[in-house]
Amino acid sequence: MLLSEQQLQLFRKNGYLILRDVLSEEQTKNLQQWAQEVHDWPTDANSPWMPYEEINAQGETVLCRTENYANSHTALNGLLRGQELLNLLKQLSGEDMLLFKEKINYKLAGSGGFAAHVDSTAYTHIKNIKHLAILLAVDPSDMSNGGLEVVDGSHEMHVPIGEDNCIEPGWVKEQTWTPVELKAGQVLVFGSYLAHRSGANHSNQDRKALYATYNCAREGDLHDEYYAHRKMVWPPAQLRKEGEEYKEGALRYGYGSPMLSMGAGRQLEFDETEWKSKPSAAQIASRIIDILNQYGKNDYIGEPISQIEHSLQCAHLASQSKADPQTIAAALLHDIGQIIPERDAEHILGGARVQNMRQNSGIGPGSGSSDSVGRVSHETLGAQYLLALGFPTKVAELVEAHVPAKRYLCATEDGYYNTLSEASKESLRFQGGPMSPDEVRQWQESNWADAKANLRRWDDGAKVVGLKVPELETYRPVLEQVLSV
Repeated sequence: MLLSEQQLQLFRKNGYLILRDVLSEEQTKNLQQWAQEVHDWPTDANSPWMPYEEINAQGETVLCRTENYANSHTALNGLLRGQELLNLLKQLSGEDMLLFKEKINYKLAGSGGFAAHVDSTAYTHIKNIKHLAILLAVDPSDMSNGGLEVVDGSHEMHVPIGEDNCIEPGWVKEQTWTPVELKAGQVLVFGSYLAHRSGANHSNQDRKALYATYNCAREGDLHDEYYAHRKMVWPPAQLRKEGEEYKEGALRYGYGSPMLSMGAGRQLEFDETEWKSKPSAAQIASRIIDILNQYGKNDYIGEPISQIEHSLQCAHLASQSKADPQTIAAALLHDIGQIIPERDAEHILGGARVQNMRQNSGIGPGSGSSDSVGRVSHETLGAQYLLALGFPTKVAELVEAHVPAKRYLCATEDGYYNTLSEASKESLRFQGGPMSPDEVRQWQESNWADAKANLRRWDDGAKVVGLKVPELETYRPVLEQVLSV
C-alpha cells in the first residue's frame, strides 16, 4: 500500500493516521478467527504467551488481554512481521521497523476502560526511542463500546505525566478528544507520544483490538528483551504468586489499565463519568446496520428468504403504508432479537443460555438445529437490546409486541390463522396460542395497539422470494432521526 503525500502530512501533523482499506474482507475474517484462537488458548506455567485478567462490571474475572503471542501463532506472526505492514510503517517512519511488542485487548462486554496516557512511559527502561504502533480493529470500534479517543497533535505537546504514570487530570480536561471510529479490519497507526484513552465497554458486544508496537530496526530486535523484563516484574495470570503486589510492574506496565482491577478487587473507572462520550445517533445507526449486514444473512427461520431480506421487506411495507419513522424503524428491527450474536443475547439474559423453540422436540438449549423455529422470547430480547442502545420506548414496545400481535390477530380476525406460514403456526404453539378474551381487552387498551397489529401484518407479508426492495442504507436517515428524538 502506497501512502499519499496528504496522508503522510496528516500523520506528521496529528500524530496518527486512520487507514480504511488495509485488510480485505477475507483477511478481516481471518483476523477475527485468529484473535479468538489466542483468547481460547489453554495456558499453563510453561506457556510463552502472556494473558492478563481484569474484573468486569459484573464482578467477574475475565481476560483483559494477551501479549507475546506472535511467536506462537504462525498466521498472526506472518501478519505482524509481514512486508505489508512493515512497508506501511517504513513510509511513515522513514526507516525499517521491527516488531517490539504485541497484544490483543479483548474489551469484552462489561470490561473496563483505560485512563488517558502515552505509551512511551512504559518503554524507557529498554531504550529511549520512539515507537510506532498499529491498532487493527478486530471488531467494530466506537464510543458505545469503549473505542479509542486521541488528542490531535499531542505528540508535539508537553503532556504532563502524574506519579501514577497516567496523564495529569487537569491537562486531560482541557483537551479536545477525537473519537477514533473503526470498522472491523480498519487500521490506526500512531506514535508512542500520542495521548489516548478509551472508556469501559458498556455495550452488549465485545470489542477486540489487536495492537502491535514497532521499534526502529537500527536499534536492534528488542522484542524478547522487553518481554523478559515484563514477565519478571509484571507476570501473566498463570505465573502470579498469591500475596505478591508486583508494584514495579503495576506502575510500569499496568498503569491506567483494567489489569489493576485484580489488585483492587473491583472494576476501576478512572473518572470515566467525567469524560465518557455518549454515542451519537449516527454511531448507533452504523452499529445496527453493521449487525444486520454481518449477522442477517442467515436463513429466516422456516422461510425461503434470509433474515435481512425479511427485515427489509417489512420496513418497505411500513414505508408504503406511510407509517411514522419510529414505526418504520420497528418494522426494520422487529427481529433484531433473532439476529444479534448469541453472546449479546446471553448478556441481555444475564448470562443464561439462549434457548430455541423446536418443532416436535419442545424447548431446548443451543441453536443451529434444522427444526428450530426461533429464539425463545426473541421479541423481548430485541426490545431490551434497542432500549439499551437508546431507541425510543415506542420502537421497543412495537418490537416486543410483534409476537403477541400474532396471538391477538388469531383471536380477533377470522381466517387470520390460515394465512400464517407453517413455521409461524409452529412457533405460535410455543407462544401461547390465540389470546384469551381478557388478553384481547388489555391489548386493545394498550398504547399503539393499531400500529402493533399493522406491524404484525407487515411481518406476515414480508416473506416474498426475490422481491426487490430498497437497500439497508435507505433506512440510515430514519434510524438517525429516531435516535435523535
